[in-house]
Amino acid sequence: AASWAVSCSSSTAVIEVTALPHDGCVKFSARFGNDAHRFVNTKEHRHLNLRGVNARVVEPGIVRRGDAIRKL
Repeated sequence: AASWAVSCSSSTAVIEVTALPHDGCVKFSARFGNDAHRFVNTKEHRHLNLRGVNARVVEPGIVRRGDAIRKL
């Protein structure tokens, strides 16, 4: 798992990207179709995280558009 810091004007929030894969769900299939769902979950594409990632908040903070993000 990797941790990321989001530096804000008033504080720094820290999130941790979890090892749990972010699989497509019913909402994803409804929005983009079953073909897209199968595509993003194939062995060749899963490592690209096309569905995004799961994360947990380690240190809460206010995050705004434009705030800098860096890997810890």
